[in-house]
Amino acid sequence: MLTVLSVWLVDRAGRRPLWLITSAAMVFCLTGAGLVFQHHLTGPIAVAAIFLCAAPHSVGLGPLPWLMMSELYPTRIRARAVSITTTFLWIAGFTGPFFFPMIESSSKKVFGSAAGVFWFYAIVSVLAFLWGIRFLPETKGRTLEEIAASWEVAHAGHGSVIRGDQRVERL
Repeated sequence: MLTVLSVWLVDRAGRRPLWLITSAAMVFCLTGAGLVFQHHLTGPIAVAAIFLCAAPHSVGLGPLPWLMMSELYPTRIRARAVSITTTFLWIAGFTGPFFFPMIESSSKKVFGSAAGVFWFYAIVSVLAFLWGIRFLPETKGRTLEEIAASWEVAHAGHGSVIRGDQRVERL
C-alpha cells in the first residue's frame, strides 16, 4: 500500500524532496525505535516503532534508488552503470541481514539492548539525507537529455566538460 503511495507521490512531490523527507523521517523513526528498545518497552509500542520505521522506507528510500539510477546516468554509460548499481543493491540487500546479529551483539554490549542497531541505521539515514542535499539533483519533469546536460554544466567549473564521448578541457 505504501509503495502505491510512493508511485503517486514521486511525480507530484519530486524525487529529491521525497528522498529528503523520507530520509529525515527515517532518522526520527529509527531514533525513536532505539529509545523504545533502550527502555525495554515491549508489546504494541515496540511493534508500532518497527512499523513506523518501515513506512518512510517503503515510500522513499526503498523504491527511489531503483527509479533514480535509470535517470541519473548519462546515456553512453547508462546500461553498464545501472547493471553495476543493481548488482550492488542486490548484494547489499542480501548481505545486510547477515550483519544484523553482529551489530545487535555489539549494541547489547555497549547499550545493554538492541537500541544501538536502530541508532546506527539512524546515522546511515542522516548520511542519506546529507547526500540528498549535496548531490541529488531533481529529475522530476526533465528528459534524460536535460538531466545529462545539467551534469555537463555542473562539471564545467571543475576544469573540463564532458560532452557525449568527448572531454573538452577548459583554458
